[in-house]
Amino acid sequence: MTDNEFISLKRRALSKYFSKLNDMQRDAVFTVRGPVLILAGAGSGKTRVLTHRIAYLIEEKGVNPWNILAITFTNKAANEMKERIAALVGEEKARMLNMGTFHSVFSRILRIEAASIGYTPQFTIYDESDSRSLLKTIVKEMELDDKTYKSAEVHKRISLAKNRIEKPADYEQSEAYRSYDSASGMEKMPEIYARYQARLHQANAMDFDDILLYTYILLYKNVELQRKYGERFKFVLVDEYQDTNAVQQKIVNLIVGSHNKICVVGD
Repeated sequence: MTDNEFISLKRRALSKYFSKLNDMQRDAVFTVRGPVLILAGAGSGKTRVLTHRIAYLIEEKGVNPWNILAITFTNKAANEMKERIAALVGEEKARMLNMGTFHSVFSRILRIEAASIGYTPQFTIYDESDSRSLLKTIVKEMELDDKTYKSAEVHKRISLAKNRIEKPADYEQSEAYRSYDSASGMEKMPEIYARYQARLHQANAMDFDDILLYTYILLYKNVELQRKYGERFKFVLVDEYQDTNAVQQKIVNLIVGSHNKICVVGD
């Protein structure tokens, strides 16, 4: 079988898959210029649209799999999507896709660019338990009442600030945070936040919120890196877009800023 015959055979096979889509699904799959917003309810075939769109980009538009970034909200969803895409384009191409959760994808970027933010590529990622344990230690060292400064509540307030792209200095200067903390008898929150970040850095560690915060800072402050990852991720797809927070949206905007080839799917 010649190469042209093989390509023709594969396209006929793909056409059978695409024929299973309804008219609106086909429009969503085949519209690849500019930004695309897909709104659909549960059970309406959103995952089918995403997987077929990726297959269409690879097999019909000739896009290299490694130039496609697909973001999901769970590793399970990412693995399931890869399996479906492998059934359409083959396992080898599916393996070359950049696919995963926000945290898994951006932690890989941070390990590559770690030196730019004062870390080494071997940095540790603290889970919620690690973070709360460190915060308990800091509260104790500061001789604060641990019934007032409960680790879960302290962690929640720091997490909220990070998701709003507010570092310790921003937190300290915020009148809104000052009023909120004062009403709870937690006036020492700015100092706790500052100590927490310093201890993380000293340990060459980040928490889950730092992965997003530092990725944003990295891209926002470095135009060359924006361009680098914009060129690498020529097509970006985001599942469950309604669940993204402010920092996740801003990171995606920085990546697609140069080409605007983004497809988001949400309820």
